[in-house]
Amino acid sequence: MKKIFVVLAVMVTMTIFMAAETKIGIINAQRLLQETARGKAVAVKIESIGKDKRTQAQAIQAEIVKLEKDIASPALNTATKERKALDLQNKKTDLKRFIEDSDMQIQRLTQQELGSLQEEIKPIIQQVGQQKGLTVIMEITVVAYFDEAADITNDVIKMMDSQLKPK
Repeated sequence: MKKIFVVLAVMVTMTIFMAAETKIGIINAQRLLQETARGKAVAVKIESIGKDKRTQAQAIQAEIVKLEKDIASPALNTATKERKALDLQNKKTDLKRFIEDSDMQIQRLTQQELGSLQEEIKPIIQQVGQQKGLTVIMEITVVAYFDEAADITNDVIKMMDSQLKPK
């Protein structure tokens, strides 16, 4: 019984000692994207491509609306209506494929850009952590509670803006 007590006492002491040695910093990645010049440039690039894709989809949709109006015209003969109906089905299929392809392309671009940005940010976060004597840096989304003093986001934002230029 005495051995168990001694082992528990040693474990508690070690835990307290290890906790005292660990300095944790918190980073808000969402703010890095929203508040840094480089993060804003990534967002603008992705949004620009998304806007172009939406414009192209709207053009295809306008063609579909025109074909639907043409098909409803009583002046068309049966053969022309059938041809336009087939064209309409093809346009709808084209639009569906275009939207799916565009979504995939934007997702791929987003992953690529964010992955690239993450690789650029990592050394900066490490540098800030070393300057502040931190042993662990965690993303804010995985932390239930933290003291605001542990948040190093502002320091990382300043360093990012000084070291990383928008592409």
